[in-house]
Amino acid sequence: MTSPEEQIILAIQELIEANRAARRVMLDGERILTRGIERIRAGERVTETLGHTPAGPQRQATQDANHRIEAARHQVRLLLIGQCLHEGMRPWEIADAWGMSRQRVDRYIQEIKRASPGRDGTP
Repeated sequence: MTSPEEQIILAIQELIEANRAARRVMLDGERILTRGIERIRAGERVTETLGHTPAGPQRQATQDANHRIEAARHQVRLLLIGQCLHEGMRPWEIADAWGMSRQRVDRYIQEIKRASPGRDGTP
């Protein structure tokens, strides 16, 4: 079984990789958009430009990348908040340290408790 610190490290590494993957998707999107601008500036009709560069796959890749980042960030927050509680921080201290509302921290705590029935919300 991995320690809480190892779980946090793995979760942070996943967030880093999700960010890197999203950056690659965004760069691909920028290249597509730049080509579209070039085609329009060259006098191509917008409808022709859209025909050369279907937006669907890029839009889906962007949505997938954003969902991956959000899921990874959520997991990091759950693990970090759980560890902060375990190490004695109070919810208001966590909220203050992270610059988030106490209500948001409370929602994370409730989620942690639901995932660990019968425990006090710590990992």
